[in-house]
Amino acid sequence: MSLFKILCVADFDSYEGNDFLKRIQLLCKKAGVDEILLRAKGLNEADFYDLARVVAQICENYRKKFIINQFFDVACKLKSDFWLTSAQLDFFKNHGVFLDEFRKTAKIYAPAHDLEQAKISASIADVLVASHIFATSCKADLEPKGLNFISELKSFNKEIYALGGLDSGNYKEVIKAGANGICFMSLAMNGDMELIKKIAESKNG
Repeated sequence: MSLFKILCVADFDSYEGNDFLKRIQLLCKKAGVDEILLRAKGLNEADFYDLARVVAQICENYRKKFIINQFFDVACKLKSDFWLTSAQLDFFKNHGVFLDEFRKTAKIYAPAHDLEQAKISASIADVLVASHIFATSCKADLEPKGLNFISELKSFNKEIYALGGLDSGNYKEVIKAGANGICFMSLAMNGDMELIKKIAESKNG
């Protein structure tokens, strides 16, 4: 099995524990993840920036890649990578000049919920985030895209990260289908961290 990245979506809004920052620290230190995406759609930009500065420091301490979701100005200030939302895609599609300069020093992650959206994302991003691959409770009313979708995205010649319903029982199928990275949110925030650790250790096995 080829090497792959493990990205954990640190979703502030869905975390059920008492110490969000401690959870991120454990993901970096104990679980052995490669990348942390900070997502907090319920915060305003000023509060998000205050949180992001602390999370960025944790990631730097453990030499993990840090990615900002949604708040582009914060990503610029912190010189982090940026994961744009579906709602932002139209704006950046028409104002790609902002991203051209940004991409000289950082990576852009963009959504791929279908091939049409993936085509737009591929024109401005470095990484396509394919979702959702397997059935997941947060999108219970939507049909999962399945493994074939990952194969279809390979024609864009971009890195592909898979998101949605991934766990210790199915992640290998995603890698075999051609994904360069796997994303966990529910498992990362409220699940058993030992499972992520075992997945991380399997890369060296």
